[in-house]
Amino acid sequence: MIIMKFGGTSVGSKERIFNVANIILKFNSNQIIVVVSAMAGVTDKLISLFEKYKVRDYLSAHSELVNLYAIHKLGLDDKSIHSLFEELNIYLTLCTEFKPADYDHVISFGEKLSSHLLSAAINSLGIKSNPIDSSSIIITDNNFGNGKALLDQTETKAKSVISPLLSQNVIPIITGFFGANLDGEIVTLGRGGSDYSATILANVLDASEVILWKEVDGIFSDDPKKTNNAIFYPSLTYDEALELSKNGAKILHPEAMIPVQAKNIIVRVKNTFNPDHPGTKIWKSK
Repeated sequence: MIIMKFGGTSVGSKERIFNVANIILKFNSNQIIVVVSAMAGVTDKLISLFEKYKVRDYLSAHSELVNLYAIHKLGLDDKSIHSLFEELNIYLTLCTEFKPADYDHVISFGEKLSSHLLSAAINSLGIKSNPIDSSSIIITDNNFGNGKALLDQTETKAKSVISPLLSQNVIPIITGFFGANLDGEIVTLGRGGSDYSATILANVLDASEVILWKEVDGIFSDDPKKTNNAIFYPSLTYDEALELSKNGAKILHPEAMIPVQAKNIIVRVKNTFNPDHPGTKIWKSK
């Protein structure tokens, strides 16, 4: 079993979504579970939308909502996209307190939307897939904005939802970035939390490997887009990767290594736009 996570830049347009769908097809001889981020820039737009509703700037909020809808109306499952925007609009319109729980609920819509778009693209290529809302799978504590997974409860939920799909050769396309607490409220896992979503699922489903698909060839000592002196790391231990994330390397979520290290599950960081590059392999403890 391979867990494959695709970041926001990887699904940033219709063309890129189909590029991702074709990458998934190449791995289809394995049992595959896909975790997907919101389209690039969408989470920030949802944050802005939330803040505009909060201060009752409804004119700007409506304009922002229309803009977001246009970004997602790609001719891929437009019915589901329309329904999700209706749901988002109703939620914001009825919201009165704008609590942290409301904030997390609103900004989770980016992943919900992209999961439907990617699933529709895969289905159009002749492979069965289903979008899955991770609030039905990943159970978290009550730390809104920076939730941690409750692995025992998550294992029970994940197996009950995902195993039947895999047995029918259906690829689950799971929303990254959030889960739900025991009361069913959506709790986000922090920025970059889709990496963490993928490694949580790898832990509870005993996956053999996690591939984190990003827009760079792997992990470097510095941002390779900003400096020519960045050193590429072909291999890292879990501890080294964890140290890099804690020291501000934005390539990995700070919690992402913990679930996979516990079970010695290999993690690869690869480039969606250069898929033949071997990327960085993260494995072994010191």
